[in-house]
Amino acid sequence: MGVARRLILVLAVLTALGGSVAYFTTEMGLTGSAQHARNLGWIVFALMTGLSILLALLIWQSLSSSFRKIRQQLNQFKSEGEIGLIMIDERDELANLVACINEYLTGIKSCLQEHRIQKKELEVQARVAEAERRQTEAMIFSISEAVLVTDKFDELLMANPTAENLFCFHLKNSYRRPIKEIIEDEELLSLIRQTRQNKSLKLTRLLERPDPEQNKQLSLKVLLSCVLDTEQEVIGVVVVIHDVTAEKEIAKMKDDFVSSVSHELKTPLAGIRAYAEMLADHEADNPQAYRQFCEIIQEQAQRLNRLIDNILNISRLESGVLKISKETLNIIEIVNDVITMMQPQAQEKNIELLRQIETNEMWISADRDMIHQAVMNLVSNALKYSHPNQQVLVRLGIQNNRQGIIEVQDHGVGIPDASLEQIFDKFYRVQENNHLAGGTGLGLHLVRQIIENVHEGRITVESRTGKGSIFTIVLPLCIPNPKEFALSNANQN
Repeated sequence: MGVARRLILVLAVLTALGGSVAYFTTEMGLTGSAQHARNLGWIVFALMTGLSILLALLIWQSLSSSFRKIRQQLNQFKSEGEIGLIMIDERDELANLVACINEYLTGIKSCLQEHRIQKKELEVQARVAEAERRQTEAMIFSISEAVLVTDKFDELLMANPTAENLFCFHLKNSYRRPIKEIIEDEELLSLIRQTRQNKSLKLTRLLERPDPEQNKQLSLKVLLSCVLDTEQEVIGVVVVIHDVTAEKEIAKMKDDFVSSVSHELKTPLAGIRAYAEMLADHEADNPQAYRQFCEIIQEQAQRLNRLIDNILNISRLESGVLKISKETLNIIEIVNDVITMMQPQAQEKNIELLRQIETNEMWISADRDMIHQAVMNLVSNALKYSHPNQQVLVRLGIQNNRQGIIEVQDHGVGIPDASLEQIFDKFYRVQENNHLAGGTGLGLHLVRQIIENVHEGRITVESRTGKGSIFTIVLPLCIPNPKEFALSNANQN
């Protein structure tokens, strides 16, 4: 039975009881029993008050029990983190109220379940997106070219360390910052804006920018592309920057090499042709002139042969197809052979070619022809870039009982400081010294290939402009077997 119905029943009973008391009291008052009427009124009042209190207590106890059950179930829902239905007796005073609450809770529970499903789907999508982002980031980080990725507001979304080094910014502090605050290259910023505004899928430009660290101009090939969503709206721009400075330098060196080789080939060929024509025209009217013409032709042919050999040897060394025949040999013998061979060239310029040998033996494991070529190239260069009436010294010694030292020292024009780091590069020639001697820039490169790559040694250079140069070869020593030792002593004797 509901609370409202119980209250109505109590009120009806009390009203009927009050009406009866009022009737009897009035009748007693009319018959003269006033004292009895008053007593009866107080009795009825007390009885009605007691009944009211009793009924109120009973109703309150029933409601308290219902509220306690509801509170216990709500606390259980709270501790379990779930939403359920409140279970209560259908005859309870709060049954209708609880039914409405259950209906509301059922709706909330359905919405919560939907939200939980959506949350799980979003978490899965977020994990997939994060994995894809990390994979993309890893791919971008592994690219050797500089990569920048901006959003539709021209804010930096992603970049790799190459871009960080190229534009001198800190990657961790630059995410979601406007790209114009990170990069100061106005031409590149303009290209990014142009690509985004025009929705360009591919834009290529070649930019030049200074490199303060290397004090030279960088050539950058910039590729820009818009990133579009499913509705063909721009959501970002990808910038890939390829440093083509080295490629341009190599192309320029190759052009210079071809030009230099062409010139070097023309010189001996022109000499051979001229003197061959003179011989054909019988201009050598005596044996001495005839012999002189033949010697010049032979000399130019040998020069041409050396040039071709240098080119082929470098190519074979770099490709690994040149056959290397190492043997244990006394390098002092090779140095003596080179000095003897180069004496005529030294005498032509009145240069004194000296040797200083601090030991009787320096045994190394090497390819005889290659080591001979390396030492001869250094001595030949020393003679070429020395002035007449100067000295060229070849010094041999042992360092730490494990390394053989060969030094070739001249007092010629020297090498500028700016050229020292490039002096062993292929095709490189010191521009300031080109007027002194011809060449292709291959001799020192060939020496470095022979010493460092084939014989695991090292070569260094010290030089001062106008004072001369010292080229130093360091090679590991070895212990000769008795037969080789005896043969070397026999050759020296």
